[in-house]
Amino acid sequence: MIYFCLIGLVGSLLMLLGDQLLYLSKSAAKREKTTDAMDYISEVMNGLPVKRFCAGGLIGPFAAFVYCVGFYHLVLAVNQEMVVWKNVALVAFLLNCFGIIYGGAFHSHFPYLGLFGKTEQKENRDIIVKYFSKLMIFTYIGEGIGFGLMLIMIASGATVFPRWCAIVTPGVLMLLKPIVAKIPGMVGKFVSGGWTNLISVIYYAVIIVVQVM
Repeated sequence: MIYFCLIGLVGSLLMLLGDQLLYLSKSAAKREKTTDAMDYISEVMNGLPVKRFCAGGLIGPFAAFVYCVGFYHLVLAVNQEMVVWKNVALVAFLLNCFGIIYGGAFHSHFPYLGLFGKTEQKENRDIIVKYFSKLMIFTYIGEGIGFGLMLIMIASGATVFPRWCAIVTPGVLMLLKPIVAKIPGMVGKFVSGGWTNLISVIYYAVIIVVQVM
């Protein structure tokens, strides 16, 4: 099982790398609360090399595939005598795969924000943003339910992981997003911009250490 956890860690690190290639910028001004998130990201990407953010987009589908392989650790982690929970784990696995596949697609299309920002076709960006929002709905549905089931499984003692590991599941860590958004400087940009994948990096790192120990 630890090998699937390691693969999941690689997948989350790859998607995190994609995040940073897409829109991490030292020179970008801090986003004002009144500024739309997509407008801000588009402005940031407008100042980045095209090859860089296109590379970030290309990583998305591959990282999603690696993520999917890693998610299978949920099925393997269920205590052997708990047959019913095996079915729950399988559902959680499939839902997480469903969500991250749409997340990878989201990544692959994200460079359009930067490309349209470099041309006079900015009006088309609104159409793209609406399409992005639809992709993210499927991501949030799949992973929202999948991570929720993961939390319940671990917290209830249905897995080989200690119950306290439930506090580092992605669904719980996601609740810290408003707090990490307040971290200043480049560290804040890195953490806040990549938080949706950093939460999986933290989760996999913890459960790998738990298994090794």
